[in-house]
Amino acid sequence: MQTAFNSLISIRVAIVATAAMFLSSIGGCTAAPDPPDRQSPAEQSSPPPAFASVLEKYTEDVVALGAPSVHIQMNSRLGEWSKAVGFRSLENQEPAQLTDQVHIGDVTMSMVAVSVMKLVDEGKIRLDEPITQYLPELRDVINAPDAVSVRSLLNHRSGMPSYWEILLKSTPMREVLAKRMSHEERLAVAATVPWGTRADTPVGEPVSEFSYSNSNYAVLGLLVERLRGQGIGDVLDAEVAEPLGLQDTLMTRAESAPQKMAHGYVLLGGERVDTTLPAHDIGNADSGVISTVADLNTFTAALVQGKLVKAETVKEMHSSKYEDYGLGLTLFGDACSDSNYLGHVGDVPGYGTVALTSADGSRQIAMAVALPPASPREEFDPRVNQMVDVALEALNMAC
Repeated sequence: MQTAFNSLISIRVAIVATAAMFLSSIGGCTAAPDPPDRQSPAEQSSPPPAFASVLEKYTEDVVALGAPSVHIQMNSRLGEWSKAVGFRSLENQEPAQLTDQVHIGDVTMSMVAVSVMKLVDEGKIRLDEPITQYLPELRDVINAPDAVSVRSLLNHRSGMPSYWEILLKSTPMREVLAKRMSHEERLAVAATVPWGTRADTPVGEPVSEFSYSNSNYAVLGLLVERLRGQGIGDVLDAEVAEPLGLQDTLMTRAESAPQKMAHGYVLLGGERVDTTLPAHDIGNADSGVISTVADLNTFTAALVQGKLVKAETVKEMHSSKYEDYGLGLTLFGDACSDSNYLGHVGDVPGYGTVALTSADGSRQIAMAVALPPASPREEFDPRVNQMVDVALEALNMAC
């Protein structure tokens, strides 16, 4: 599912043309019955900002293609625009609300990266020290070379194999989603294939080859738990959700789905399967968090404003010499400035999520879509690439 993420992060400011091609190509589809439409009071009482037309068109088109629900919130100096369309669940047809919780997938990595960087701020770890200095058992669990640094895990340059793709090659998707796994069990799966050839780069010299791997964040989850003495979900509650008042942001646990959770679906053997809260994501440091679009915008804005980690630490996270991925943050060119948009993109079975902010905190967008049910893919879903296209076009219209 994640293998083609490497191609996603190369998308730059030519996005506008790509988005336009996509939207025009699906404009002739037969329209589905109009779903319930929930607009924010601000949208109803004042003229919408210019970027609203792009988001409106995308929403209409993806719902016409069969998306169960779409949740979008964008903040800018031109105004706030938000919308929820569709149904929380295809079974009960309850109208979607902007406050619905959604599965944010890989956006979880940005939150885990914050907890890692807080440890850096406190002097408990150093970015360019070997990870085995803090987790010596990794030499046995996954044959971790001593040269692999904390930094290389954060920016996906460790060379560590991704457990997710390995699982899917040997186990049916239905079984993968239904199995709860510990961090160690995920790493044991990754250990069944050789490390990347760049994993022996000397400490202090980050591996130059980007290779997106969920396993990196399984290790970082272990690191945070070891040094905090708490589960990763509890740490994220204490270090991200509680300080920012994110009441609807939490790590997936064994409990049933919250009542206001937007359900996602895939097709397995022609059967529609609900993927709302699979056991696979319980306590999962690479994709286990659920949240709302409003909470995601609050999180990304607070991060760049230095409300979660020190200002110099924020700069370290997104001022990488690597063009497209910092430390737990995906970077996209900002047409309104000489800086980047930063945040993350999430792609898990049944869902696509985009959470981006301008570096100065003046513009944020969060998009969460329960994607039209389809057979799940091992590589990155191109429909999520299309979400990124639209998000960047809207942000670039709000200079």
